[in-house]
Amino acid sequence: MPGSTGDQLLELVQLFERVRQAMSGVVQALWPSVSLPEGLGELAEKLQGARRRLRLWKISACHQGAREAWAMVKTRYPKADPNHMAEVGPAGPDGKEIPVSLMYGQVELAAKYSQQDCKLDSLLDGIEEEYNQLV
Repeated sequence: MPGSTGDQLLELVQLFERVRQAMSGVVQALWPSVSLPEGLGELAEKLQGARRRLRLWKISACHQGAREAWAMVKTRYPKADPNHMAEVGPAGPDGKEIPVSLMYGQVELAAKYSQQDCKLDSLLDGIEEEYNQLV
């Protein structure tokens, strides 16, 4: 015989609380500067924008990574021309072009450090307006 109605109700209340906590955690991670919604309905409504928020986060992180990479290049080679680099790519001491794929391994460690420096709320500043212009 199945458990009593009281047992099922207690189980549902516990499940509801776990779902609410999980949803609150996701909302807090994606929108760190916004206060948490009170009810489960408000949480669900906020989470409907999660996919867009994650897309914005990825775009912003990509922009930040490019800025940091360029800053490292300019620190090492102050006379480097960004337009020339974008057209030609990196060149070795012999003047021959270095395939970009060979450069990825050298910047991976620096990328990990820059990710630690970039907080989500600062990454997303202004990116939403930029994204809206693209769409």
